[in-house]
Amino acid sequence: MPERRSSDDLKEVIRDFRRDQVIDVARRLFGERGTTDVPMDEIAAAAGVARSTVYVYFANREELLRACLKGMHTHLIDAVAEAWEADAGPTQRLARIIEEMLARVDENPAFFRLALVTQGAPSSGAAAVGAELALISLDIARLLRTVVDDGMNSGQFRMIEPDLAVTLIGQQIYGAIAVRAAEPIPGPRAEAAAAAVEFILHGLAA
Repeated sequence: MPERRSSDDLKEVIRDFRRDQVIDVARRLFGERGTTDVPMDEIAAAAGVARSTVYVYFANREELLRACLKGMHTHLIDAVAEAWEADAGPTQRLARIIEEMLARVDENPAFFRLALVTQGAPSSGAAAVGAELALISLDIARLLRTVVDDGMNSGQFRMIEPDLAVTLIGQQIYGAIAVRAAEPIPGPRAEAAAAAVEFILHGLAA
């Protein structure tokens, strides 16, 4: 017989569901309004929960903003991990990183555009967004460094200063996701990722 869930387990599932529901609604509202100054009351009403429930999960709007980005970050790392487990080569891993980053943009392009333009602005919401984006950037840089090292060690990439390579690749990826977020009808992600990888590896050389 299947093991029955305890009442505590069910409560935990419900809590997780409600928390995720609040995050999804907040991400949508932030993106639709084009601002991080959406009242917590409105987020609670749109999520179908009491205002006090939102504050059970998040102490303030800044914490909720960071959770919106952290969820995208977690999905990205989980998806990229599959390419590592498949023992893919450096080129395939680079393509997977880019494709999964584009996938996170596609989930809510309006929110992603907001995050890009908000970081660095003089507000508490911008500080929260910038802090979370910085953590994401560090993780991406770590993954890219692994790709670069593997590519150079295997002879698939030419030898250049690894940190410089990571910086240049990161700049290309940032440009690709910014373009993706601005496209009204984006094309297939795999094709966009392949085009980015092709340019990163070969540039404009004939």
